[in-house]
Amino acid sequence: MESKPLFYRLDDYKYNTVPKDRVLSQIRELDYNTKGFEMGCVTIWTGFTNAGKTTVMTMLAKNTIQQGERIFFFNGEQTKEDFKNNLYIQTVKPIDLIKKQYKNSCVYDTFVTEEKVTLLDKIYGNKIFIYNNETKKDIDTLLKAMEEIRQKEKIRVFFLDNFMQIDMRIDNVFQEQTRVMEKLRTFAINRKVHIHLVAHPKKIERFQTRLSLYDIAGSSNIVNKAYNIISILRVDTIQKDCKDYEKLQKELLKEKYNIENVDTVLEVLKTKGERCGMVGLKYLKEIKTYIESDKMTSEEVEKEKFKKEELPW
Repeated sequence: MESKPLFYRLDDYKYNTVPKDRVLSQIRELDYNTKGFEMGCVTIWTGFTNAGKTTVMTMLAKNTIQQGERIFFFNGEQTKEDFKNNLYIQTVKPIDLIKKQYKNSCVYDTFVTEEKVTLLDKIYGNKIFIYNNETKKDIDTLLKAMEEIRQKEKIRVFFLDNFMQIDMRIDNVFQEQTRVMEKLRTFAINRKVHIHLVAHPKKIERFQTRLSLYDIAGSSNIVNKAYNIISILRVDTIQKDCKDYEKLQKELLKEKYNIENVDTVLEVLKTKGERCGMVGLKYLKEIKTYIESDKMTSEEVEKEKFKKEELPW
C-alpha cells in the first residue's frame, strides 16, 4: 500500500481558481453572508420552540432540489406523511389547496389537490429519501443509512431534524454529543457533503428573545465543529413595548429591514463565509413557507432613523 506524503512543498501543487462546490439557500442575503452551504461542512440551525425550524428546513430542502440536488431527510419528530404534506403545501399556490373538516367540528386540515399531488410525486418522488423512524436512531445506524444513500443515490445534502432525536448511548450526555458531532463533521468532510443539523437551545432561566453561540444545547465542541450557526427568531413572540423589540428593530434597520415587514429573523451567529448578520423573512401563512423580506432604500432607512430619534425612548 502506497503511503501518503506527510507534507507538501508549495510548488508541488497548482494554485486553484475553481470556486468551491456549494448549494445555495436561494435567500439572497443569507447566501451572501454565508457564501452558500459548502460541501464538506456542517451548518447548525437553532431557535426556541415554534420558531419555525422545521418550516425553514422544509423550505431549504425544496430550494436545494431546485438546484438539481437530491436530499436525505432525518426527521425524528415528524411523520413521513406530515413531512410530505408540508413539503407539498410549501411548493404550490394557495389555489391548489383544499380544506377538509374533521367530523362535524371547527377543525380543518389543509391538503394539496389530487391533480397537484400527481405532479409533485413526479417532481420529488426520486429526489427525497426519508429516514425510517421505526429503525434505530443511534448515530452509527444513522450514518450507515447516510453512507448507503450517498453511494447508491449520489446524495450530497443531508437534513437532520433534530440533534436531540439521535439516541445517546452513554449517560455522559456532553461526551456523547461531542462524539456524535465529531462523527457528523468527519462524515461531511470525508464524503464532501453538507449537513444541515437542527439543535435546540439550552433551557434559559431568564426571559430571553435572541440566542447566542453559548445558548446552544450541548458542549462547546458542538459549536466549535460547525461551519455555520444560524438562529431563527419569530418577531411576533416579542412584545412591541419592550426593550428587546427596540434593540431588534435597530439591528434590523442596520441591515435595511423594516421590522414591520419582517415576520422571522435568521441571525447568522457564526460563519466562515462573508459576515455575521440578520436576514428578514416574510411568512406566507397559506402555503406555510418563507420568502425574503424586501429591503429598504438608503433614503427610507434615514427617514426611519429620524422617526426613531423623535420618539421619547
